[in-house]
Amino acid sequence: MTVAIHQPNFFPWLGFFHKIYSCDKFVFLNHVENNPRTAIYTKRVKILVNKQEHWLTVGLKSEPHIVFMPINQMRIDNPERLKDKQLKTLEITYKKAPHYTSTFPIIEKFYNHPSPFIAERNIACIDEICTLLSIKTKKINSDNLNLKSASNQLLIDIIKQLQGTVYRHGGGAEGYQQDDMFIENGIALSPQQFKHPSYAQFNSPHFIAGLSTLDALMNLGFSETETLIKNA
Repeated sequence: MTVAIHQPNFFPWLGFFHKIYSCDKFVFLNHVENNPRTAIYTKRVKILVNKQEHWLTVGLKSEPHIVFMPINQMRIDNPERLKDKQLKTLEITYKKAPHYTSTFPIIEKFYNHPSPFIAERNIACIDEICTLLSIKTKKINSDNLNLKSASNQLLIDIIKQLQGTVYRHGGGAEGYQQDDMFIENGIALSPQQFKHPSYAQFNSPHFIAGLSTLDALMNLGFSETETLIKNA
């Protein structure tokens, strides 16, 4: 039983969906604390504007005298203004893309979502994209597991509660992951094997990697993007 764990990112890149596809159970780490003022991927992602990478960022409300807060309590700052601004940006940017018509409704659903919480909107969007890409991995929100531990112990407790035996981790885990703790708890480590695929981008003469999956969907559509992710 392979388990992967990740914070719920904003319009995530292809590697995020590959991680979901490559495990048996995927956990949205939505209850841990983070700083909404910093450049967390819960609120930002890159798209391609005028042949250049451009950060699409959601402003989050911050409370005076509070630095860190749980991700599932982070609220979007002025959601209506955000909706007007970013829908226009994305429309102008991708309206000439081959699969704009089929992809844009996903974007509209995110900005029309009734919840003020960024994590709820991100998770709903990720769930919908997974459905459209035929990624059927079971997904769980960490705030439903009622765990009080932190750091490596939290990850171990999540995996054990879900009866996992293998932890599928990303390439950026080396800086904080204590491998011995997982092995001592009977959990095997399996790094995600993801090689970023390239594809034709209608608005760039050369391929730019690491963008939101929306970019692939706009250029390739659902079927080809599904193949791209599952074969990466």
